[in-house]
Amino acid sequence: MSEKYKYLIGKTKQEVISILGQEFNFFPADHWSYELYTTWWGKQAILYLYFQKDLVVDLKIIIRYWKF
Repeated sequence: MSEKYKYLIGKTKQEVISILGQEFNFFPADHWSYELYTTWWGKQAILYLYFQKDLVVDLKIIIRYWKF
């Protein structure tokens, strides 16, 4: 699933906001997260973006259940 978002690597924070939206991310932070989906029984997929000098350098998708 993370292959779907590899195109974000090298994008600036402004470009990420225009693609994915603001969400609840603090603009100066070096780590941002986006909730990709939540199922009715608690499964969540979260996209984590890691920035260096306002450019995406890495990303990770974490699947979690029931807020754990």
